[in-house]
Amino acid sequence: MTKYLIHCNGKGRFVDIEPQETTADQYGEMQERFADEAGKPDDYASMIRLWPDQVCYGVFYSWGLAGPGGAWFDLIAMPDTMPGQIAAAKARIRRTRDVVSMSVTRIKELI
Repeated sequence: MTKYLIHCNGKGRFVDIEPQETTADQYGEMQERFADEAGKPDDYASMIRLWPDQVCYGVFYSWGLAGPGGAWFDLIAMPDTMPGQIAAAKARIRRTRDVVSMSVTRIKELI
């Protein structure tokens, strides 16, 4: 099983998915159902894969190559994440990685 965070409009849910058994259409259906539950009409739900080794000071993050200069990073602030954790994670990632951009996805409520 692979752990994902599906989120929309500041609301999120952890989901475990078996990637080898899940089709692209099924991912789309999950996103549509969650957007209907958590959002407004025509909203889109995103899914972030949560890797166990992509945690810094208790904050999950995702990343990808942004080009020859380095990578983008998205830190995931959960409802119980403290501002100091985000600040510490940002500082450490900037010190140890080639950061091109950094953002924070804020989840206000788990449903």
